[in-house]
Amino acid sequence: MASFIHHLNKVSNYHWILVLPPWHRLYHWRSSNLVQDRLPWSLFFNVDSIKKSTPVVELHEFFQMNGLRPLDAQFTLQDFNVKSFEQYPDFSDKWEVDNCKGQVQKEFWNLNNLTFTKSLCISFQGISTLLADIVQELQPRTMIFDHAELALHNYYGGHEYWVISKSMHFSNSLHEIAMEFKKINLEQDYLCAHLRRRDFLYGHPSDVPSIKNTARQIKEKLILLNNIKTVYVATDASKTEVEELKNYLKPYQVFKFEADKKTLNTFLDGGIAIIDQIICSQANFFIGTSKSTFSFRIQEEREILGFPVETTFNSFCGDDIECTQPTKWRLVG
Repeated sequence: MASFIHHLNKVSNYHWILVLPPWHRLYHWRSSNLVQDRLPWSLFFNVDSIKKSTPVVELHEFFQMNGLRPLDAQFTLQDFNVKSFEQYPDFSDKWEVDNCKGQVQKEFWNLNNLTFTKSLCISFQGISTLLADIVQELQPRTMIFDHAELALHNYYGGHEYWVISKSMHFSNSLHEIAMEFKKINLEQDYLCAHLRRRDFLYGHPSDVPSIKNTARQIKEKLILLNNIKTVYVATDASKTEVEELKNYLKPYQVFKFEADKKTLNTFLDGGIAIIDQIICSQANFFIGTSKSTFSFRIQEEREILGFPVETTFNSFCGDDIECTQPTKWRLVG
């Protein structure tokens, strides 16, 4: 969506601003006793840094600007007719106002004060900057795009992608917590291992090694590295599995961040995950889980920080198989 806003500001006479949608409970946020809905971006990110690359505001800032006025339009993106596409395949970028093919969302983020003057369904096929054509033709001043994931990246991994990625600094408070943990426990060189388990055990079983095999692969890397004697673990594994891993990794030191009650209540599950990400992104060596977005984000952060490729793009292999190592998405510009 950032590419869309940048393009729209180039072709329009108006200055457009992207509203950052609030965070809601994600699948991985498992603390059921915590309220984890309608969270502002500032809880996790330095929004002022993001504003240097993309004109954005938080949702509460938008309400201050717009008051209680309804949005001019709600645009629900949908695929073009599948049958007709199979008969007459057309890969060109295109859109058209169309009949709605599914249920249209009436409420967003459980906010009954976010309303719309009109709601349209738009069959869409193309890159994100094509959304600017919709705005130019239909002339809303305020709008929301639902199912915007249908719009493709213009240049995934290109210069603009990395400019925006580099602007997405984590919040100073989360950095301070991560640095304090490192100061106490990780003053020496360390290897970070991200072990995705839980849903991956049945969703991607061939990519997830047993705890014993995980320890073996970590030890193999530590022997090659020679001077590293400390391991930091970021994982959704059970406490029993973590203790099992620690036993297999003896005599190496193994650390895992455990949030106290105050930290968890303040920054919630999302913040704790970011603390893991910060610590792993600064490790001397990183091994991740194949197909895991979390591992990919750590690799991306390490690329921004300038760590060598060979210490960054590494993944565990499943039991008794050799696996392909992750694609090396290199920083551009």
